[in-house]
Amino acid sequence: MFAWTPRGTEALTGPSPDEYMRRSAMLSFGILRTHEAGEVWPRLVKDVAEWLDASTVRGFELGPANGLVESTTTGALDLPVAAVAMEQALLPRALERGRSLISNHPLLDPDLHWLGDALHASGSVVHAVLLRAERRSVGALGVHWIGVPRPGFERRAGFFTYLENAALALALAQEREQRQQELDELYRTAYTDALTGLPNHCALKRELAARDGSALGLVVLDFDGMREANAAFQNDYALGGDVLIRAFATALGRLLEPGELAARMHTAGDEFCVLLAGADEAGAARRAAELEAALDDLDVPETHRHVYGGASVGASVGRAGEPPSDTLGRASVAMHARKVERRGRRA
Repeated sequence: MFAWTPRGTEALTGPSPDEYMRRSAMLSFGILRTHEAGEVWPRLVKDVAEWLDASTVRGFELGPANGLVESTTTGALDLPVAAVAMEQALLPRALERGRSLISNHPLLDPDLHWLGDALHASGSVVHAVLLRAERRSVGALGVHWIGVPRPGFERRAGFFTYLENAALALALAQEREQRQQELDELYRTAYTDALTGLPNHCALKRELAARDGSALGLVVLDFDGMREANAAFQNDYALGGDVLIRAFATALGRLLEPGELAARMHTAGDEFCVLLAGADEAGAARRAAELEAALDDLDVPETHRHVYGGASVGASVGRAGEPPSDTLGRASVAMHARKVERRGRRA
């Protein structure tokens, strides 16, 4: 925290306006280099409290529907009832009007005069400071002087220069967070199957590429009944096959063991894949049999039980020098062979 040592007559009269502007420049430099909103707020309320000798400073972020949500507080936590009530009244009005409001202003709203009188009687002031950057509100501060005088104009002049920079730092941090959220959502959408919530085929290919050269077992699963379900519901996929796909995916997710990953192999169809890290031939075959047995007994919705025919499962283990895509292909071949075998048994 930047500070200065009074020199000469400044020891009696306080720092000069130039000192305040120098302090404003130093503090502005520091807060503009703070890139996360969660780090801007504590620094901001601390700077404001120290600069203005405030009893309490509370920071308020913009929440849902542009409401204000308390973020950070410094100073005394137990505020007088009148101070809290005044803060709660001034903050939304400041946000609505696009300007800061203060409890001792001559044009204070008439319905707040009684609170203003109560604060004045105790020598207290409440200031709802609106933080604005690029012509929009980015947050607000509730600044309280409880039984202590509010600083004079000269001290506040340098402060407002700093406050403008602090609001800009907050706006930039919010924009960075918004962009990151948008990127995260794009990433999630790109690698997640919309119907099941499982990793999609793109995610599966990415995971296989990342495991190239590592010991890898793959299980490919396909269930019978989707075509019949669609036909039973006049080819309304949402009511027919999609119901089975979601039920199958949900069950598969519950059946996974630690270290296993399930994915839907295509955006249409009923094939799924499970990655088994480090599995050998025997382990892959065991997991394939376990998953097949569990999914044969899957308790699907009653409306679809007459068409669900259980699951056919095949497995393969990566060979030395074999690309993971080839291992996946062999697991698919094994699954189709298993499907033919099961159909023969039913016949």
